Amino acid sequence: MISTIVDFDDVLASERWRVELFTDVNSSIVESHWPLVAISELADESSEAIQPSDCKGESVLYIGLENVESVTGEPVGLETRSKESVKSRSKVFSSGNILYGRLRPYLRKAFLAAPPFENGICSTEFIVLKPKLKVVVPEVLRALLVSKQLTDELARFQIGAALPRIASRDFFSLRLPLPPIEVQKKWARRLVTLSETVQAARRTVQEFPDRLDEILNETGSQK
Repeated sequence: MISTIVDFDDVLASERWRVELFTDVNSSIVESHWPLVAISELADESSEAIQPSDCKGESVLYIGLENVESVTGEPVGLETRSKESVKSRSKVFSSGNILYGRLRPYLRKAFLAAPPFENGICSTEFIVLKPKLKVVVPEVLRALLVSKQLTDELARFQIGAALPRIASRDFFSLRLPLPPIEVQKKWARRLVTLSETVQAARRTVQEFPDRLDEILNETGSQK
């Protein structure tokens, strides 16, 4: 039998009583040979928000959860839109920020803001992170946030049944295995290569109908 002692003050501070909030005995993260570092030590949260009507210009880049592909973090149907089409107060993000989808965290959605989508506003269902560049490489942090290990860990903090969410305080309290910065830079290069491979494969799939027609047309012209 596994047991643990929980300080009553911690229970009161959490304002919740769920055993899984105070245990991590099932966590696969603790088995990592890299040191564990809390997300709060790797990034700050940006809570800046704005009414879309207050944004400059006639249009705005708005990112909703539907605009971020699971795991890869690739943009989906992302483009500027009229300010009037965004109906509610939104969070502000800028280049280098990571947008983590706190609604249905099992979808594993995290977007790294970079050209051409480096500045704009986003749904309040994102936690906007500002990575601390001295200790973590943004590409690596984004990848760690959508890892299966962290997603499994987040499951015990989810609030709500129909629309499960993760609270910021719980999110930033979680710990990630973090290698030295030089190792992170090597990982980042590999992650960029992997992303480029995914994008190339996607272009091939998109071009398939036209290429198929070209082949069939060539066959017909040779008769």
